[in-house]
This record gives sequence, C-alpha cells and structure tokens, in this order.
Amino acid sequence: MTIAEVAAVPLSDLDHRAQLRRAVIASTVGTTIEWYDFLLYGQMAALVFAKLYFPSSDPLTGTLQAFAVFAVGFVARPVGAAIFGHYGDRIGRKAALIATLLLTGLSTFLVGCVPTYEQIGVWGAVLLVALRFIQGIGVGGEWGGSVLLSMEWARTGKNRGLIASWPQFGGPAGFFLANLAILAFSQMSGDQFLSWGWRVPFWLSLVMVGIGLWIRLGILETPIFQQVIAGERVARAPVVEVLKRQPKESSSSPSRGWDRWFPPSCMAPLFSPTAPKPSGPRATSCSSFC
Repeated sequence: MTIAEVAAVPLSDLDHRAQLRRAVIASTVGTTIEWYDFLLYGQMAALVFAKLYFPSSDPLTGTLQAFAVFAVGFVARPVGAAIFGHYGDRIGRKAALIATLLLTGLSTFLVGCVPTYEQIGVWGAVLLVALRFIQGIGVGGEWGGSVLLSMEWARTGKNRGLIASWPQFGGPAGFFLANLAILAFSQMSGDQFLSWGWRVPFWLSLVMVGIGLWIRLGILETPIFQQVIAGERVARAPVVEVLKRQPKESSSSPSRGWDRWFPPSCMAPLFSPTAPKPSGPRATSCSSFC
C-alpha cells in the first residue's frame, strides 16, 4: 500500500467501531504470531540446538553458543524499530506491519529448514545467525507498530491506554503457543525429536502467518495517519525527529522489560521433566544471555 491509497473518507460511528475492533484483533493476533516465532528459538536453543549445530563444543560451551545466537535477535530489534518506524511514518502503519509479519514468519519457517552441523558444518550456525537477525528486525518493527495501530483508532483518550495495551498480550500468548507446540511435537515424534520433530513448530509459522496476513489485510489505515497525509505533515526522517525531540526516552526504552520475563522464558525448558533432554548445562547458560 502506498500513500496514495490511504482512504480519506470519514467513517460512521458504526464503521469506526468495527475498524477499531479489527485493528485491536489484528495487532494482538499478529503480535502473538511474531512472539511465537521469536521465542520459539529460545526454547529450542535450550533443548536441541547445542547438540545439532555446536556438537564439537563441550556441553556448556555449546549451550552458551546456542544462546549467543538467541541474543542476536535482541541486537537486531532496535534496528528493526528504526527501519519500520521510518517507513511506518512515511507510507503507513498497515503496510509496515504486513512487512514485519512476513519478515518474521518467513525467517522462522526457514530456521526449520536449516541443515545441521553434520550436513553442512559451521554454515548451519551461520545461517541461524542470519535468520535470527532477520527475526529480530521484524519483531523490532512489530511491537511498537502494533501498539500504534491500535492506539490511533481510539477516538478519545478515555480508553486509549486499554486499547494500546492489548497487543502486549501477544508476548505471553506467543510464549504459551511456542511451549504448546514443542510439547505436542516432542510427544508425537518421541525419539525422533532431534531428527525432525523440532522442525515442525518452525514450519507451523507459515500457516500462522497466513492467518495473520488475512486479518491485517482487512483493516484500513488509521485516522491519525490519514490526517497526517491530508495535512502534508509527513516527516522526511521520522527517526531523526524522535531522537532530536526525545533523546532520553529513545535511549532507555529498548532495554525496558527484558529482565522480567525473558529469563524464565529461556530457563523453563531446561527444568521441564517432560521435555527432550537438553544437551548442555542448566540455569547458568540461560541466565548468561537472558
């Protein structure tokens, strides 16, 4: 979608409420899918990746290497926020969020296709790093963009905070779905989990992306962005404007909240009695990178 395609016709109250509901659902479902993709790697890093992609290292070092690749996604998130923040303010929220959904989902699907160390040697780990970086870029653009999409459909400030908070439900929901998928396919594949069972949850991302894409294509551009277009107030360099006007908030916001729920999201599978046996040590390796 381009700037020229943004609808400028005012909506009735009924249509506006319908679009608000669609925007909240689209943001929440899309965020759930993207956090499923992002956190699924963290679960697999604790369970199988050290053995499959770093077998030449001792168990401790291999697990630390697997979580080092997990950390690459966090490094990429500010990059994604800058890229999609720029284009979201230039061409529209909807187009940017469709791009983040496709970027994260397709990279997650490809993680499930990466050959192991036995097949292509160290290049398997290199591919994981590249795909993990792409995932981080997608999630970096998704998290703030989905909140903005929901918030800008609110007509007044009365319920704007509640509306904007709904996409944040996608974090724990995606974590839950990632755990559910791993549990289901570890039971279904049994002893074959290390050979093919671990790949299926990554492949499922493609189906989930199709659902999220269908939902997001059904929403309109936000009224606030339509007003920006109508008033010809589109910034040439939105990220630069943010850094100039709010430097303190911009520098501190990327790290907020990571220390509260990412450590347990990594450590949980290491202590699960029903999950496949991890190939490395326990909490020490997780806490080093979460």
